[in-house]
Amino acid sequence: MAAEFTPVQAVDALVPAITLLGFGAASALVTKAARLSPIVGYLIVGILIGQYGLGLIHESPATHLLAELGVVFLLFDIGMHVSMRELKESRRDLLGLAPAHLMLTGLMSAGALWMIGISWPIALAVGLSLGLSSTAVVARILTEREQNSCPIGRATTHVLIFQDMVAIFLMIYATSLGGAESGASGVAGVISTRLLGGADLPLAASLALSLVQAGLAFFAAVLAGKYLINPIFRTLAIIRNEEAFTAFTLLFVLAAACATAVSGLSLTLGAFLAGLAVSGTPFRHQVQTEMAPFRSLLLSFFFISVGLSIDVPALLRNLPFVLLAAGGLIGLKTALGFAAARLNGWSIPGATQMAFLLAQGSEFTLVVLSLGAVVTGMPGPLMSSVVAAVALSLAIAPVWADLGARLSREIVRRTQSRTEAAPRSTPLLDRPVIIVGMTQTGRLAVDALEDHGIPYLATEFDPDRLLSAVADGYRVSFGDASNLKLIEAIGGNQARAMVLGIPRYEISLEVTPVVMRRFPDLKRFLTVDNPVDMDRFSALGINTHFAMGEPRGIEMVIDMLNALGVPEDEVSAWISHETERFAIGEAKSDEDDDDLDPVEPDLDQAA
Repeated sequence: MAAEFTPVQAVDALVPAITLLGFGAASALVTKAARLSPIVGYLIVGILIGQYGLGLIHESPATHLLAELGVVFLLFDIGMHVSMRELKESRRDLLGLAPAHLMLTGLMSAGALWMIGISWPIALAVGLSLGLSSTAVVARILTEREQNSCPIGRATTHVLIFQDMVAIFLMIYATSLGGAESGASGVAGVISTRLLGGADLPLAASLALSLVQAGLAFFAAVLAGKYLINPIFRTLAIIRNEEAFTAFTLLFVLAAACATAVSGLSLTLGAFLAGLAVSGTPFRHQVQTEMAPFRSLLLSFFFISVGLSIDVPALLRNLPFVLLAAGGLIGLKTALGFAAARLNGWSIPGATQMAFLLAQGSEFTLVVLSLGAVVTGMPGPLMSSVVAAVALSLAIAPVWADLGARLSREIVRRTQSRTEAAPRSTPLLDRPVIIVGMTQTGRLAVDALEDHGIPYLATEFDPDRLLSAVADGYRVSFGDASNLKLIEAIGGNQARAMVLGIPRYEISLEVTPVVMRRFPDLKRFLTVDNPVDMDRFSALGINTHFAMGEPRGIEMVIDMLNALGVPEDEVSAWISHETERFAIGEAKSDEDDDDLDPVEPDLDQAA
């Protein structure tokens, strides 16, 4: 006969979860109103309800499990955002800018920890984790500024993708440190027991074995996504069973996490590989929608549990050190991030803005600091101080990023004389496209031309838009394209097309006869917002499009690419990728703003 689960035992099991839910929800509301990172609020809540605060909850197997599941779903979500197309398109940043940024910031941090007496394996794990930046915080900043598609936004996103992938292997490394101290498990345990008579594997051998296992798991995830996950999701979408869709997704995530844990790796690696398997299927967005509430809720439990472990008295005694550490972390990462960007060919304004964007700590640092070997290898006061410093850097990240944006624009303003002169001539073979006005549609056109390797010349007359575009990494010349001498100077008689980012009917009406006489082959493209402008500009011979889809101007850019002779399949692939990137940016913004809002499932798109 099964043992009874008494009401008292049920209450004891539920109280921690209820406490976490209640205070977590309150924290989400307060931080949203205060425009702070939710992570900071969760850490404060952990301190408030922990043993050094109100004493409402203590670390227990239940809280540990909930926290672990939060990291599992975080890694699953990251895996779903890694696509082979994105990796291929970002290979320049993944092989240059991103490694340089992480090595400079991470190794410098590791060296500082080693110099204060931390053993080098632990110092390397923690130092590299300090070199990571917060994907959640930076993605939200880029979305709020509508910078996801500009050069700065793309390069920064590529750096974050690289860091997310490195974080996976960093956790494998940190876990292998724990295996060396507490007894190896899985395959490593079998080798240790049967071949070495119970002796521990050397650290290098244990890490190499973990990497081999991770490689095999990666290969298995790719095969599973193609031959198992995709057919099952397709079947569930056809029969329209929403509960089964959610249940299978949860089953897949948890089963993959358990499989890698049993093999001697971590739960989180399996979750990442599960996300990677789903990323190659057409059901990725639906799965993200289904899993978003689980991820947000459980991840809040993880950050609260980190707050529970903070030694508040020791933290208060070391408050000056915490402030110094936070300032040192942000300052060091800003300076070294700027150096990494400059070494990879970025302009001074672009490198400045990127360095400030990536200067904060990462949620992954908190994950690494919670691992057994790291907890054992770092003194308690130092651990609490580092956690507090990372939390403080996350709190001031938006303000720091705004400071970097203003500074980069000021640098452009002071060096504007270098950008005011437009190019005087363009070789005939280059056949550029002229972009007039760096509005949202003008930027989208430039992004499309960049993606297809088509040369362009961009001009902007508005000083604020010029400064903003240059600071965001675009190549723009100052000038008013209503002046036909400027069009001739920048190669209008050789241009393949012209994109009008700003609809100015009176000017277009005045210059159209001259343009058609001097540049008879020049095709002009424009996006408008109302039918009246549509009729007026079309009557002038301009290829005019009504703004209907997102991102704004997508219809015009499609027409432009077709007119430039870009193959239809490449245009279709670009449309899919661009609209997906826009949707992901919007979704991330919504998730950050409404972490605890219920998500209503819809399988129509997946079907």
